[in-house]
Amino acid sequence: MKRIVLLIPILFLVACSSLQNSKKSYNGTWILQQQSGGFAGRTIKPEKEMKLVIKNGKISRFENDQLISKEDFNIEKGKVIHSSELQDIIISKRLMKEAISVKGDSLIISQQCYDCYSFLYTRK
Repeated sequence: MKRIVLLIPILFLVACSSLQNSKKSYNGTWILQQQSGGFAGRTIKPEKEMKLVIKNGKISRFENDQLISKEDFNIEKGKVIHSSELQDIIISKRLMKEAISVKGDSLIISQQCYDCYSFLYTRK
């Protein structure tokens, strides 16, 4: 019984540490390459430079180096519509949750509705 009691706090610390490490892997400056989805399933390349800066629990969105928005966020594991496995989800004051993942130098953010968009960024 003592082993189980000692194991629970350790598991909690590992889980919290894992989420913090996950959040740090998203830190950086990201340039939008394309967005795809919508009712027609179109792929759109941006006409202007769209940039995300993720740092210290804040996401800043820029268009041609002009700040559009800045908000605090957290990352939580949760269900997403594109996978049966739990994924990282951006939790912020925005109305819609967004799945987020990093693969190499690519950042993928997917809005969580069937006719919504996915955004592909590359690290600057």
